[in-house]
Amino acid sequence: MKVPKHKHELKEDKFITSVFLASEFAKKNWKNFAFAGVGIVIILIIIFVIFSSQKSQSKDAVEQFDIAFGYFLDKNFEKAEEEFTKLSENYSSTKEHKWANFYLGKICLSKDSIDYVQAENYFQKSLKIRNKILKKSAMVGLAKCYLDQGNEEEYLSLLIKAVKKFPNSFDAADLIFEIAEYFDENSEPIKAKKYYQKIVDDYESSSLFYKAKQKI
Repeated sequence: MKVPKHKHELKEDKFITSVFLASEFAKKNWKNFAFAGVGIVIILIIIFVIFSSQKSQSKDAVEQFDIAFGYFLDKNFEKAEEEFTKLSENYSSTKEHKWANFYLGKICLSKDSIDYVQAENYFQKSLKIRNKILKKSAMVGLAKCYLDQGNEEEYLSLLIKAVKKFPNSFDAADLIFEIAEYFDENSEPIKAKKYYQKIVDDYESSSLFYKAKQKI
């Protein structure tokens, strides 16, 4: 069975592969470098500079994220949007870039004049990353967009999908309860009971356990 590699291992693999390909290229074209006598060394130096630059960019992205997130926590959404936009535009190769898109989506929903189209666009971009927490949060954000616009079918579909895909998420019980309440409010007691029961069966430690039990 093939063990999946972590991100830092993939980066190292990429670097090692680049060095290998560069050395192989130099071997095959050694005559072109013979006059200088340092062809392979030059290639390796170039690769090292590129690799160092990528590491530096990642560090800068983390610092930029901290600034933007600080504004977000302070509910200074105007400054947060400005800083997250810088992160999204200038550090597109980093994981922080995907998180920036997620928070830009949340900011769109926090404005006095809500831009649902832009919010959906940001959440859709966030779905492309493999991080489970981000993907689930983006799905929920997208679901809220649909609900606020009256598209209850898409809203419900995304919430159910999020619960099925990420049953161990920290807020899974909350999402299940939200689904149950939706069915309750829309006169579908059998479906509502199914989701209340799921909380009782699978989320005994949840703060919603007794509340769900009373609903059955």
